[in-house]
This record gives sequence, structure tokens and C-alpha cells, in this order.
Amino acid sequence: MKAAFVLPLLTLAACSRPSDVAPPVAAATPAPVTASASPAPATGLDGDAAVVAFRGYLREQALAVNAGSADPAAVPGFTATLTPAARSWALPLLADNLGDRMPGPYPSGVLEFQRPADDRVELRVCLQDRGWQVDRTSGQPLNAEHHGTARAVVVRVDDRWLVDDVVADGGECTAADVVPERF
Repeated sequence: MKAAFVLPLLTLAACSRPSDVAPPVAAATPAPVTASASPAPATGLDGDAAVVAFRGYLREQALAVNAGSADPAAVPGFTATLTPAARSWALPLLADNLGDRMPGPYPSGVLEFQRPADDRVELRVCLQDRGWQVDRTSGQPLNAEHHGTARAVVVRVDDRWLVDDVVADGGECTAADVVPERF
């Protein structure tokens, strides 16, 4: 992998080195869930504001990659999905993956959902973390398809839910656990 796992991005011109990175991943591990947090079933969560925010982050990341700019001023839709702390890892990952193309947001699926506080949601997600990005010229995937799990922390700041952290946790999942969305 080129960078820590959690949603990476790309640029307009072909990149001299193919990306084998999956979605950008923050360097820090999310805080463990407290014993009092009870997992909610992963089904029927699509309308939850934190899940909507996480999916919005993935979508805006793909759009930013396809736009080919890692300049925060040029990708306000992407940066608006992130806490200031998340921008410190997400923007460098975006820049590292410029040159590729994304046919849509990384395919994802929520495997676990926990709300340890009213303003914090912790998700365990399955992501197609490789084999989604394609070469701009040929349209061929840059690497073999792979699915892996990650932990995502989404927090409410004022009246908005923002992604605070996304970190690969080394778990396995399958294509059956994700929903692809294409532009």
C-alpha cells in the first residue's frame, strides 16, 4: 500500500505510478468503544445522519479525486465532510492518489454501528479498498479487487455530522458486504 488505509484520491493527468491505496486512513486508532455502548443492528442504518455523513465523505472524496486537485480551497465539498483533525490525514492521502480515476465512491457497507455518546458514532465498515480506482487512460483497475474492514468515527459538530477518523483494522469482508455506486 502506498499510504495508510482509508480513502485515498487522484488527479487529472495520468500518474506515473499507479496507486494501490484504499480509502484514506488516519494514523491514529479510534478510541475503543465503551462497555456501555450497545451495538445496533447494521440493517436499516442508511438514513442515520452519521451513516449519511460517512457516505457523503466517500462520495466527495471520489469527486475530489476525479477533479484532480488536493488544494483544500478547490475541494470544499470534500473538506466540508471532515473535522479539522481529519483534514490533516485526508488531504495528504488525497494528494497521494491524484492521477487515477474513481468510477464512484469506494463501495462500502456498515457492519456494526455504535453510539457511545449523543454526538459520536463509531462504525465498522467493509470497503472495497483496492481494485476500485482505475487508470484514466485505459479505464482498467489499478490493482486486484480486495475488501477489508475499517473503523470510522463520525462526530456531530454543532448541527453537522463530520468524519473524524477512518482506520483500516485488518479485518476481512466480501463484495456481498458493500454496495457499489457509480457516477
